[in-house]
Amino acid sequence: MLDLERTPRPLRWYEWLAVLLLASYAAGARAEVYKCTDARGAVSFQDQPCAQAASQSAVALAPAPAYAASPAYAVERETNPHGARRVGPVRATTRRGEAIAATSYECRTADGQVFYRHGACPHSVAAIDAQGAAHRGRAATSKSSAGKSVAVTSTRISREDACYELRRAGAVGRSGRIHDQDVSTYDKNLGRDPCR
Repeated sequence: MLDLERTPRPLRWYEWLAVLLLASYAAGARAEVYKCTDARGAVSFQDQPCAQAASQSAVALAPAPAYAASPAYAVERETNPHGARRVGPVRATTRRGEAIAATSYECRTADGQVFYRHGACPHSVAAIDAQGAAHRGRAATSKSSAGKSVAVTSTRISREDACYELRRAGAVGRSGRIHDQDVSTYDKNLGRDPCR
């Protein structure tokens, strides 16, 4: 007769390792932290027991918090005249519902200043003199140009072209750059940048 009862084989090393890992995971194994206070009152925290001269107390660590998704915030972009809120970019439409391309303005002065706005251009801006032109387009305030202003003419251009001119590499040296409509970092972070 055959004996069907067999002795169990010993566990292999990787099976022991798996058992130990699962046991430590189930037990919530974590390191202990000790709070040590020396004779002068200085407090230190360490993972090893304190020296004999210091008083020791164990610190219970709370488990790590469970994962939670970040909250989603809706940014209010515009309120229409009827009081209803719109969330999302504002698109102009005609009476029939076709989308109109967003427009901006190129503003020019008689003394050579060129700047860009997403709204209407101002009627006048401060004039620059010969010294201002020598300073790479920055408006210089001198006695001869103090208080003088120059009329501004405007040309309607596409929003895309205005955004390109505002952001291109040579825009810093352009005469009239100080009058550009810049969007603050705060508004950019809230999604209120018209060039987005």
